[in-house]
Amino acid sequence: MLSLQSWIGKHLRLEVNTAKSGAGRVEERKFLGFRLDRGWRIGVAPESIERFKTKVREMWGANRSRSSNQLRDDWQRYVQGWWGYYSLAEARRPVFQLEGWIRRHIRKCFWLRWHSAVGRERALRRLGLKGRMLIVAFSSKGAWPLAINGSVQTALSNATLKRFGFLMPSDLASNDITEFNRRMRKTARPVVWEGAWT
Repeated sequence: MLSLQSWIGKHLRLEVNTAKSGAGRVEERKFLGFRLDRGWRIGVAPESIERFKTKVREMWGANRSRSSNQLRDDWQRYVQGWWGYYSLAEARRPVFQLEGWIRRHIRKCFWLRWHSAVGRERALRRLGLKGRMLIVAFSSKGAWPLAINGSVQTALSNATLKRFGFLMPSDLASNDITEFNRRMRKTARPVVWEGAWT
């Protein structure tokens, strides 16, 4: 008895790509970056999530020779395009759960780009920190641990990042994208800590 692959080749004259074809449980298969979960809801495939995370690490590496505003604009274009494709997903929690991790990468990036203790103190003052909260500027800890430090999170809070246009998928999901873009064009402002680098 002919196998299904042989039958397709013989009767339909199509070549089956075995590397991209297979059978299995619905929650184990992906299609065009999506998959169905056990509740038959459309979700983002794990491989697509991993590629997204790789892009986040790349875009928020501190060695990119871009201004703060350029970094923000590059990120907006990427996340809007990415979410424009994956907004079809019904099971969105795996994506939204990444947002704290994404913001941590953004904070880490700016911490490194402020270069020195003096530059960091100046930037944190511009962001409204005062008194003992500024001690963090002189910390010898690495940028990744400091990205979740209370003072750094206060200076670069979720609300502050959103106000300056550092969007997250949930921001795009909760707004009509056309209306959101119109409002962002009206309210987008230069990143105030741009001139704080040393």
